[in-house]
Order: sequence, then C-alpha cells, then structure tokens
Amino acid sequence: MHLKTTALAALVAAGAAQATSQATVSVPANTSVQATVRIDITHSSFGSSNDTEQRTHTLSGSMHVTMSPNNPPWANIGQDAMNLVLGAATYNFQFFCFPFIGCQNLNVDLAPVTITMLTPASSPLSGTGNYTMSNVTAHLAGGYTTTGIDNGTYVLDRPATVTMVGRLGQTAGIAKIDQFSLGSLIIDVDPQDLPPNVTAIRLTITPNLSQVVFSGPWSVVPSPDFNGDGLVNGLDLGVLLSAWGAAQGDINSDGTTDGADLGLLLSGWTG
Repeated sequence: MHLKTTALAALVAAGAAQATSQATVSVPANTSVQATVRIDITHSSFGSSNDTEQRTHTLSGSMHVTMSPNNPPWANIGQDAMNLVLGAATYNFQFFCFPFIGCQNLNVDLAPVTITMLTPASSPLSGTGNYTMSNVTAHLAGGYTTTGIDNGTYVLDRPATVTMVGRLGQTAGIAKIDQFSLGSLIIDVDPQDLPPNVTAIRLTITPNLSQVVFSGPWSVVPSPDFNGDGLVNGLDLGVLLSAWGAAQGDINSDGTTDGADLGLLLSGWTG
C-alpha cells in the first residue's frame, strides 16, 4: 500500500508539472482594421492585369492560447482555436486599361469573412514574448458578389495556409497579444466560376492587424497527463481511478477526484 501511494504521489506530481496557463483572448468591441485586397486577372486575349485597393473593415472574434510553464515568464505558446470575423466592405477595381478605350471595372462586395483554425500550432517565445507559427491551416468562409466585367455571386469556403506572428505579454492576470499578423489570405477562384475568356482570378486579402490587442484573463489549468509523457491515455486513467474520491487525482481543483475530473481527462484523451 505504501509503494502504491508513493507511486501515485510521484505520478500526480509529474502531472502537476505539466500544468499550463490558458487564456481566451478577444478583440475589443468596435475594432476597425485596414485590409488590402489585390486581384490578379488573366484573360485569354488581353493577358494579365491587376489592381489593389484598401478598405476599412470591422474585426471581431477570439483565440484560445496555452502557455508553459504554468506561470510567467512563459517559454512557449500554443494555440488550438481561433475564430475571427473580418466585416463586409465594397471594393472597386479597374483592369485592362487602354488609351482611348479606358478601363474595365469590377466591383466586389465582400461579405463578412470568417477565419477559423483547423490545426493547433505552437512556438517558442523570445525574451520579449515574440513568436511565429508557420504553415498553420485555417478555413475561410464567406462570399462575395461582383458587378462590372463579371456579374455573379460566389461562396467562399476553402482552406488557407497562414503564418501567425505576434507578441505575448501579461499584466495583473490579463494575457495580451499584440503586433499580430496572419499574413496574406490567398483565394484562387474555381475555374468553373470564371467568366468567359478569363483563365484565372486570384484574390489576395491582407488584413492589417498590427494595432489590434487581443486580451483576456489567464489561469493555471492542471493537466490530465499525470505521468508527464505528453499523452493522455490509459496510464493516466489508471492514476485517476486509483485516486477516486481522494485529492490526488483532482484536475479541476475542487478538492476531490470524481466524475468531473474523469470528464476533463476524457476530453483531453490522445490515446
């Protein structure tokens, strides 16, 4: 019994060392950002042309981040959720401008674009809290309507690869991310949606989020990885069941090991 208790205590202590800080950081209400949209068009007869315009959009949403070790100064940041909404705006472009003939106009009414995260990402933090998460898979959802040289309504529903750059800090229990960037969101129009004689259209959306501050309270969250092997599996379940009714396997910090802790362990199950 003494050996079992000692082993259990060692495993729980290892799990405690795996605790992380977590926070949901959000955009302040009524936030406005600038976005630059470039459209490249290739025509079978006229060749290629492009135009770039900038507009103001609203921005809303949040991100969920984890930081380790469990208290500052943090050395690493992970992100497992993001839901940002870039508000609607109307853009006016001109293409294939020829002397005496003029330009071809294309008006684009861009509906709100929702940017969600499909795969978690992580990065070490520099001494000043800066980080870079490369090749992050996101999903773009929304739509746009065109008038002018093309008249149509299109649905935006596709993955995108982004690079997330930011700086993490904290003050009085509030985590803050600023100097944030997603890079450019590149959208190639489906060939079946192209107007006659147009062989390619690419939209490049670059939101300027560098002045946005995401913030929210952070807290220490115990990990269900009791043995510290980086996995939540049957070994950790065995530790929790062995501590049932006692405090040793308590994950949610209510003082006892019970069904609530089992639920947290199962929700983080990695197998």
